[in-house]
Amino acid sequence: MLDSFFKIIIFLLFSFIFLKAEQLSDSFRLDGYGNISMNKSKLKNKDKLDFSGGLQGRYQISDNISITGQIHLKEGLNSQGRESNSLSDYDSELKWLYIDYYFKNDITLRAGALQFPVFKSSETGDIGYTYTWTKTPLSFYGVFGCDDFKGIELLKNFSYKDFDFLAQVSYGKSENELSDGRGNTREGDVDNLVGLTLKTTHNNFLLNIGYLQADSTIVTRNNSDIIDSNVDFSMYALESEIYLDNYTLKSGLIKTNLTNVFPEDIKYYTSLEYSFEDFTPYILYSNEILNFKNNSNTSPDLRRVITDKMNIEKYSLGLKYDYSENIVFKTSFTHEKEFLKYIDSEDKRNSNDTFIGSINFVF
Repeated sequence: MLDSFFKIIIFLLFSFIFLKAEQLSDSFRLDGYGNISMNKSKLKNKDKLDFSGGLQGRYQISDNISITGQIHLKEGLNSQGRESNSLSDYDSELKWLYIDYYFKNDITLRAGALQFPVFKSSETGDIGYTYTWTKTPLSFYGVFGCDDFKGIELLKNFSYKDFDFLAQVSYGKSENELSDGRGNTREGDVDNLVGLTLKTTHNNFLLNIGYLQADSTIVTRNNSDIIDSNVDFSMYALESEIYLDNYTLKSGLIKTNLTNVFPEDIKYYTSLEYSFEDFTPYILYSNEILNFKNNSNTSPDLRRVITDKMNIEKYSLGLKYDYSENIVFKTSFTHEKEFLKYIDSEDKRNSNDTFIGSINFVF
């Protein structure tokens, strides 16, 4: 762990020295971000050091055309297939790479590799520096392992009275491994992905509404795999922020439904924050409910160990400290309750307490 820690410190020093100037030229801008967190869990009874970061570049080709890309660095797996925080095992992935063409009347046409459009925020869309929590309230910003696509988007900015709006239409396809919620994954092609998003802002609130639907074809494992290879899924997302003096109330509800072997997934969260000077204490509640499909055809031996429903609740108390324009410190304590309902056996309940201390920075 110490070896990894010193490597991260060297990376930070290099980043601040080499990339202190963000605007490298009149047409090219390079930004970076990083997140370092120390997790102490009662369940695992050991410390865990996590690091993630990335770079985003934007090149303005002309007054009407620009290219934007982001590379994200995250924890990977070692040679034994286990999670590893060694920098040699970290994975880099291209989160997005797209070209924008700006028309008149605040209309933008976007094409390339993109993220799912329905969410107000995400781990890399709104990086750790920009949100208050040590960890985002949603465990994953996508559909059971699928969170990006290749396609086009049409964006329109407009105003009405004191309200500002952003309307967005997305279309494309994706290739991903879809998780069935029980630890199994299946490769699949996601086609005919259509997304509709509307964001509105006002002096004292923000509202984001999103809808997404798509068709998917999953690869069956062998000839005895009798499941239908066709999967349809839809997603609804509603997220809001309300500002009242120094208080901020953030809430979200995301519902995902897939046909076939995949469960219905319902996530919701709410957070209350209070800002004074450079400090922002907060409380956060989140809940994720997985309702699995009917398994009446499953053999009796397997029915005893197959999950019928899973519920994960989290209660968090945290504090954010804005040290400077580029660095924030955060700490939080989270109590987590997990409920597992099996088809033909007794229910199972687990709990865990986690303390997190983190540093988020941008450069």
